[in-house]
Amino acid sequence: MTEFKLVLQTYWWFYRRHIGLLLLFFVGFSLGSALLTAIQGLNLEASKRYQSTTAMLNNPVTHFIRPALGEHALPFSLWTQLRQQGVTAAQPVVEGWVKTQTGASLNIRGVNLFQWLGAANNDRSQSVERGHTNAATLTFVSAIYLDPSVMKRLNLSAEHPTLSFSDSIQNIPVVAMKGLGGSALMDIYLADQLLNKNGQISYFEVTDQSTEQQTIITTLLKNGERLESVQEQAFDGLSRAFFLNLKALALLGYVVGAFLSFNAIKLAYTSRQTLQNQLFVLGCSEHMLTKTLLTELTVLSFVAAIFGALLGTSLANFLVLDVSYTLQSLYQLDRILIVQFDWSLVLLGFVLNLLVLLCFVFIQTRNSLFNSPLLKIGSVLLVMLASGYLYLFAVTEVEALLLCMGVLLLFFGITPWFIRRIFLIKWPTKNAVLLWLKADSSTQLSALTSSVLAMLMAMGAAVGMQIMVGSFSEALDKHLTQRLSADLYVRPAGDFEQLKKELVNHQSVAQVGVYWHAPVEVRTVMQKERGTTPRENKKAAAKLISFGEASQYHQHLNLLGDQSVAPHHFVVNDTERGCLINEPGLRKYALSTGDRVLIEQGDANIRCVITGVFYDYGEQALTLVTTTHEIAKSGIQFERYGLSLWLNEGANTSTLRDELMTHYGLDSAQVIANKQFKAFAKTLFKSTFYITNALNSFIILIALFGMWVSFLTLGRQQLEPITVLQRLGVSNKSLLLAKLLQTGVIIGATLAFAIPLGLSLGWVLLKYVMPIAFGWSMALTVNWVEIGVFSVAIFVFALISCAVPLSKVLLRGTPNEHVAL
Repeated sequence: MTEFKLVLQTYWWFYRRHIGLLLLFFVGFSLGSALLTAIQGLNLEASKRYQSTTAMLNNPVTHFIRPALGEHALPFSLWTQLRQQGVTAAQPVVEGWVKTQTGASLNIRGVNLFQWLGAANNDRSQSVERGHTNAATLTFVSAIYLDPSVMKRLNLSAEHPTLSFSDSIQNIPVVAMKGLGGSALMDIYLADQLLNKNGQISYFEVTDQSTEQQTIITTLLKNGERLESVQEQAFDGLSRAFFLNLKALALLGYVVGAFLSFNAIKLAYTSRQTLQNQLFVLGCSEHMLTKTLLTELTVLSFVAAIFGALLGTSLANFLVLDVSYTLQSLYQLDRILIVQFDWSLVLLGFVLNLLVLLCFVFIQTRNSLFNSPLLKIGSVLLVMLASGYLYLFAVTEVEALLLCMGVLLLFFGITPWFIRRIFLIKWPTKNAVLLWLKADSSTQLSALTSSVLAMLMAMGAAVGMQIMVGSFSEALDKHLTQRLSADLYVRPAGDFEQLKKELVNHQSVAQVGVYWHAPVEVRTVMQKERGTTPRENKKAAAKLISFGEASQYHQHLNLLGDQSVAPHHFVVNDTERGCLINEPGLRKYALSTGDRVLIEQGDANIRCVITGVFYDYGEQALTLVTTTHEIAKSGIQFERYGLSLWLNEGANTSTLRDELMTHYGLDSAQVIANKQFKAFAKTLFKSTFYITNALNSFIILIALFGMWVSFLTLGRQQLEPITVLQRLGVSNKSLLLAKLLQTGVIIGATLAFAIPLGLSLGWVLLKYVMPIAFGWSMALTVNWVEIGVFSVAIFVFALISCAVPLSKVLLRGTPNEHVAL
């Protein structure tokens, strides 16, 4: 034990003398694991979102009781029946949107706050921040509970915050409570008043998993009400691909961070060779040195994992507002995500850090084995075979991402080899400095390989994501131009049909379409055309929509193959009716033209033949389109969302908009012009890629920092040959220009390979990842100007980050100072 302590103490003094080395090690692994823990933290919180009820009690929710399809509320009598049957684990929730007296919109959730009386000693009751509010004088059921951030947004008084909603509901006291997100929590009676629910309930949360309780609940649901498990919520299925892609990008960032740490590990390994030999000569056994090394690696990995988890938690909470907005808008997230520090995130980072370190030590001790030309050629062939197989047969998200990895590994093998060839060929010069530079480059490249690969990966991923985002943006723009082709969109609050009749006869209006929406369930009846047996009769949740009575009202839908919607798409023959499905229905739900499906909502149903598939960018849920006549005839409950107006040539949109607002008492939110609607849609989808762009920027910064560190350590290692050249009369300026030329060639060649790597990754993302994971297909679009500007900017930043440490080494003064270093 004394020997172990002595060796460990010696290692500690080594790091105290090289504190920069220790910091570099922690920066690399902490930044890399921070990206992973940030995304994993968001995913973890999403999976744990039902561990507490809406009333903020720590009782895991197991089921929901929701209204029948087509309905929006449950009767109050159901709660009474549940209580009479002894079901106390089902608690009602009323939710909706209201406007305060100042005009601010607020999402409110009403619960039975008397539950708090039974949990008076619960930790949650202590989380209420009284702040400057004299909450002791308030009755807790008559107050509104808000997150401090929302109170700040609403500009509430710090001393005695209150909210007013109407003449009859004035000055309701507000109490601060952390963890509520953007929603207000209040007693169900107050929420009922504000929303005018008249005793109706939005849904019930069930916190008892017992079969007996579930049986009682099921027997009471006689009017189509649904008992849903928390595992059956739409968000989990829709967001799976979103989180998978973010995890893949975060893992890429971790690898870039690991390359940065490799520089520190290499330097430490080289610097400690003499120390290791001295300890061995002094009598320390090889077994003890190995044991101490493993202990050191374990401690360093654990500390780096803790720093990474703390940084990742902060990063996740920084991004959570944009992520939550995206998840709520596109993936039906029904809870607020607040990422908390979790030891499982530390464990994830610790295991990855330790594995990487152990692999590095193993590679260093078996260096000759891994430098074998036969092994390198075999590895490249194996990667090519695996990538070829995935190119032909990839059908899942994981296989598509593995294909991306295969492309990345191929470029990993090609790029360093090609850069070495640049310095091995004969240069057309007799300049002694340049010839020394050419000979010196083989040493440089061996030390810079990890940084070159990190920059290649970061830049390639950035270009690939740029291509994917650009292609999606262009496809979305064309999609919205056709999909939102009406001049005005109207959502009336009164008599829908009467307004429609009047607008049809309006002299400025050429055509009036509608938007009907109904939640339904779909199952396949027959797959005759493909000659296959019917699939398992499993229902899938879907949306049934319609834009009018006939095909001319659906011309804004763009079918695959650039076809237009025709009458035969809705009327197949005298006995069969047709319907359309969106592209995710084809790619994610395995439906196809010719399939006969049954669309159900309770006892009402529609049988139809799928006659076409339409593009539906931004939508991942299964959507079917039929005529309004078929929906009305079937008895399916639907919601009339609004009207779309196409105007006659020469009609003024602004004039008609003002007329509709004046004549029918509509506000600006109920009559929306085409440009406004399109701008809103683009803003929504733009936020989808906010976190992707943020992660890309973070990864590139890590790679640039790695380049800087590599040249800093490399410059110090070259003090001796530089001193010799200076003594021979070579000026500092000539040496600096020569080294910048060498650095520019290395960085330029790396970026030159990063662009085709990015193109390849972008193609794989659009060809495989997008259709498989999201259900969308689109053409690859390359903005060469944007990529060129981006590449030049990265080249300049990388050259500057490398030139700074080189200039510090070369311009210190005299050769004697270099010798002193």
